[in-house]
Amino acid sequence: IPILVIDGVEADDVMGTLASEATSQGIDTLIATGDKDMAQLVSDHVHLIDTMKDRVMDREGVIDKFGVPPEQIVDYLGLMGDSSDNIPGVPKVGEKTALALIQGLGSIDEIYQRLGEVPDLGFRGAKTMPAKLEEHRDKAELSRELATIKTDCELPVKLSALDRRDADMDGLIEFFTEYG
Repeated sequence: IPILVIDGVEADDVMGTLASEATSQGIDTLIATGDKDMAQLVSDHVHLIDTMKDRVMDREGVIDKFGVPPEQIVDYLGLMGDSSDNIPGVPKVGEKTALALIQGLGSIDEIYQRLGEVPDLGFRGAKTMPAKLEEHRDKAELSRELATIKTDCELPVKLSALDRRDADMDGLIEFFTEYG
């Protein structure tokens, strides 16, 4: 199984670029991960598999799990953050509040254009939320940027160079013997 490492590029961005390139060629892709931010890559050709829970996630699976479709995952994480990926989010905004804001008003940009409508959404703390959002707008925008996986990295190889090859049995026997 080929391994691809690109200096100065995060692994998520390499996977995102490979998934995008595969999609453009009509190739189905399965990404093994439990990371929330990878859900933004899910499409007709890209699915996620969480091997710890033995679950494959398509578009409907993303909506069922997070309450938002793949294209809104970066807004969702931008609002609530994700400590496992060092995404700060907006203080005092958790899953329920992020969902209420996105489902009620749309993207982070739309939420900030419609701050006056936030109290009408009726979730707990909605009346004081516009001031909190305004105070922490920079964190929301930074968090959305941090959550966004790049899909246009320069790759040093063509996708076809990453095809799985037959095992080199002699090389494997030598390797396993050497390392016990």
